[in-house]
Amino acid sequence: MKTIEITIPGSKSLTNRAIVMASLSDGLSKISNISNSLDSQIMIKAIKKLGIKIKTKKNELQIMGNQGIFKKFNGSIDVGNAGTVTRFLTSLVVLIPGRVVFNKSKRMRERPMKELDEALKKIRTGKVSVKGSISSQFITSLMMIAPVLNKGLVINITGRKISSSYIEMTIDLMKKFGVKVEKFGNKKFVIKKQSYRPINYVVESDLSGASYFLGIAAVTGKKIRINVNPKSIQGDVKFADILGKMGCLVKKNNLEQSIEVKGPKILRGITVDMVNMPDTAQTLAVVAAFAKGKTKITGLSTLKIKETNRLLALKNELGKMGIKNQTTNNSITIYGGNPKKAVIETYGDHRMAMAFAVAKLRIPELIIKNPKVVKKSFPEFWNIFNSLIL
Repeated sequence: MKTIEITIPGSKSLTNRAIVMASLSDGLSKISNISNSLDSQIMIKAIKKLGIKIKTKKNELQIMGNQGIFKKFNGSIDVGNAGTVTRFLTSLVVLIPGRVVFNKSKRMRERPMKELDEALKKIRTGKVSVKGSISSQFITSLMMIAPVLNKGLVINITGRKISSSYIEMTIDLMKKFGVKVEKFGNKKFVIKKQSYRPINYVVESDLSGASYFLGIAAVTGKKIRINVNPKSIQGDVKFADILGKMGCLVKKNNLEQSIEVKGPKILRGITVDMVNMPDTAQTLAVVAAFAKGKTKITGLSTLKIKETNRLLALKNELGKMGIKNQTTNNSITIYGGNPKKAVIETYGDHRMAMAFAVAKLRIPELIIKNPKVVKKSFPEFWNIFNSLIL
């Protein structure tokens, strides 16, 4: 069987973190293989507006850091529907003299921010407490500005910490920029005042984006190889292992930096906790629609507060395809079968469009509304997808 090789662009999550850290460094950083996502474009424009010097060359950014010393700024910043940009810059602007107003989309105004706002009121004390159960982006946001604060920052996490893989991504990248984060279990992070050093950094391929093509391999029986690091710190690296439990053949090559998945004749339903990889839950839900038996996905409490209520959206759209499913505040249970053609509503959510594209390769008559919404995280998605049809 022919192996289809797919190149996945750089991670949006890592690109946006790297932009912030490079901006706070004490010299010139070069960030290559950057994400071309709308969210990353919004981040670049915003950071430039705040006075950071950035040059763009092809898929590389050259960023001159200011060590956290910003000139006075009074004005507005457009953040649109970009969660990482909104959360990360909300902390960053604490360093900026003046008054900054964020222009947000309607949905972004509805998404949680209070916990982060409350923590930022206390950062001058050098200690904050944050609930771990709402958004890992709050913790990442605070971590990234901590090294340039006069007292550094001690971050205490209360309650259950979700999406911890994203926090580990932040810590790992801060280490690459020369910043040490002291961890005390999962409940306390201590970041002393220190300098981000400028670096040359190559952004890893986006493993959230890779999940859709691995999912396509699972439901079509194709053999697809992705150019991703099997030992990546990105939590979504484990998506291939989940497909393996459903019956797929999975091969990882550390030397070639690739993961290959070949779909089986019969996919099997499974029970899986995706608390540390919620961005690929929709992909798995669509794959599960084609599996034999029941699939239960738990750890999904944050899906209700994403670009849309993703649990409700999955329930509705899988139902349109004739797939019985049930949701709770934290889970979705899918009874696999023979999905039929339908018109899929994407609710303005990039991940709904890409997840249901997995089904479209099995059901060509499936219609996905507002397909351009993928630009938020993966502008190249449909070009790569269409190459699989030929």
